[in-house]
Amino acid sequence: MHRGSAIVTACMLWLSLQAPTHASGPGEPAARKAAEAVGAALVRGDTSQLRTLLPERGKVQLRLARLGPEEGFFSPGQVQTLLRDFLGHGSIDSFRIRHFEHEAGCYALARAAAKVTDRDGRPANLELHLAFQPEGERWVLRELREAPP
Repeated sequence: MHRGSAIVTACMLWLSLQAPTHASGPGEPAARKAAEAVGAALVRGDTSQLRTLLPERGKVQLRLARLGPEEGFFSPGQVQTLLRDFLGHGSIDSFRIRHFEHEAGCYALARAAAKVTDRDGRPANLELHLAFQPEGERWVLRELREAPP
């Protein structure tokens, strides 16, 4: 690939991640349901429900400050354990998807507002970014990261 076209491609990808669009198409309902299911599992504090939303192959990138602290790539079992540990001491009190973007058969991105109580009992408002990819017939979580609201 020509260096100039690689830069343009990278810029377009970055812009697509920043743009406030709501793409739709085949598979969007399943991808959106996967994002909503992650949030529901976290609010219920039931990490066993995450198992079907985690990949069979590969790892999940976590960048968590209040929910961790954890940063890196983790196996599905490690993701469940880390989140179970947090939920044993803190809680996710609400989760609401504010932005959803989907490219059929390629990726889905969700940005959610979450109210949490951290391990020290302090309430916080967070923005959670979730990235999904298709794996077989299902959408799986590939990234979960925190950002200030």
